[in-house]
Amino acid sequence: MAKAWPYLEELYISRYSCSRHQVTPYAFVSLLRHCPRLVSVAVTIDWSTIDVHTIPPDVPYQGFSQKALSNLFTGGSKIKNPTSIAAFISAIAPNVRSIEGPEGPEGSRRWEIVQDLLETLPMVREQGRRMILNW
Repeated sequence: MAKAWPYLEELYISRYSCSRHQVTPYAFVSLLRHCPRLVSVAVTIDWSTIDVHTIPPDVPYQGFSQKALSNLFTGGSKIKNPTSIAAFISAIAPNVRSIEGPEGPEGSRRWEIVQDLLETLPMVREQGRRMILNW
């Protein structure tokens, strides 16, 4: 489907529902690869494969990043480790500025942490680049 819509800018599959059907992070990245103009997306993602480490050990998907995406709605996705999710999202979609996760006291707070980290991680990466260049 994504291959057929390379000019797609918005896609809302499950913005507010708690869907039992979730896409994998791999499928999400595939969507972003085939839709380089996608600015806003709502899909329920199964974060369980990303949610196991504090910080992922390597750069996901060989350094692929989609620069257009700025709004992400994750429907009913539940997470345990906001740091790993933020690091993943920041690596594959570095310009995401707005992210919404599931409602409820636990889920909402964890997604607020992801939102805060998404604002911080680009600054940390830039500082790291400057340190390496000045070395």
